[in-house]
Amino acid sequence: MSVKSTIEFRKSVRVYNPNKEISATDFQMIIEAGRLAPTSNGLEPVKVFFLKDKTLKAKAAEQCFMGPNINRVNEAPIAALILVANGNYLASPEFLTSRLGRIFQGDALKQRVEGMSKYVKGQKNMDMYSEEQAHIIASFMSLQAADLQIGTSIMGGVIESSTAQFLAENNLVDPQKYHIALGMVFGYFDETKPGTCYPRVRIPQEEFAIIK
Repeated sequence: MSVKSTIEFRKSVRVYNPNKEISATDFQMIIEAGRLAPTSNGLEPVKVFFLKDKTLKAKAAEQCFMGPNINRVNEAPIAALILVANGNYLASPEFLTSRLGRIFQGDALKQRVEGMSKYVKGQKNMDMYSEEQAHIIASFMSLQAADLQIGTSIMGGVIESSTAQFLAENNLVDPQKYHIALGMVFGYFDETKPGTCYPRVRIPQEEFAIIK
């Protein structure tokens, strides 16, 4: 599809077909779209845990999500926990050197690490830098899925405290370094089935865009 057609196809899906799996090829394309998404300063502070195992996915649904999102996680063949670096970890020499050291060396690397650390620590919300990146990655994966005619839901209704417990219990990631920013599900859907998708309602362009 064209980019315009892909954007028009994408919508927030409420009901998924639990019996139709996503092919390995299509799944890899979605993952790669997230990996190649833009990332500020090349820091890549995001990890995505994709859950296909039904038992683990059911546990994640109960511990990490709330309301209607629980059903979506259970129904969709693939769910994702989009995790981001905690502000303190993001600002650490350990993290910044591992990322910036791919581009800079010597004094240039030292200056970049010190400057970036100072910038992150100076923010009112140190986690916000990483959390912004999660939305970029989710958007890219969502559009790639739409191009493959696969539905998605990007879900902000997550429970951070119990998700940290879920991550620790299942040895997925150190919750002292990463926390959840968004949830996401991927799957096929039947738009003719009532309640599957909400109508797309948007403000007019002249209200959205201000051009001087």
